[in-house]
Amino acid sequence: MEFVLLLFVVVLIAVALIASRMSENYVPYPYKLKDMSFCTPQEAQFMTLLDKAVGNDFRIFTKVRLSDIVAVKKGVSGSVQKDAQNKANQRILDYVLCDIETMEIKGVIELEPATSNLQQQKRNLFLKNTLAAAGLPFLRFKAKPGYRVADLHDYIHGKIRQAEHIRAATPTTSHDQDSKDSQQSSPVAA
Repeated sequence: MEFVLLLFVVVLIAVALIASRMSENYVPYPYKLKDMSFCTPQEAQFMTLLDKAVGNDFRIFTKVRLSDIVAVKKGVSGSVQKDAQNKANQRILDYVLCDIETMEIKGVIELEPATSNLQQQKRNLFLKNTLAAAGLPFLRFKAKPGYRVADLHDYIHGKIRQAEHIRAATPTTSHDQDSKDSQQSSPVAA
């Protein structure tokens, strides 16, 4: 009788331990706030300069995923499409400039370390080519002090105007026009 009672207590303790372990592993929302700021101090300082340089004309978004602003072209094989989508999903852009009224994406800005390495150069080459294919200007700035607001304003606006002229001069295909027409005529979700 004592043996059965002892066995019952041991089984009860084992079940309680297993249940507590399972409840730890199956927490429905196992998240916490990260112990960091949304931007590094350099990124926050540069964003303040950018805001002063373009704040009246553009809205600045930070930490935007590349796949949120570019899409893989139709007509490529499934493996190419999947690979391209994965690469775009993995890239986070420092700053995206949008027209303040229409929210149309106008350009991408990257703040680079003062000294770049091979990894940074590969990343920049990928972003440069991807954004060029999408028709968006890609502006890079080194993380260093001494930028003047007026110089940033003139440079950024010049690059965006240049990209708009190139886009305007590029003939659109019927597929591009159909895509624009369908976007313009689509109803707004309520």
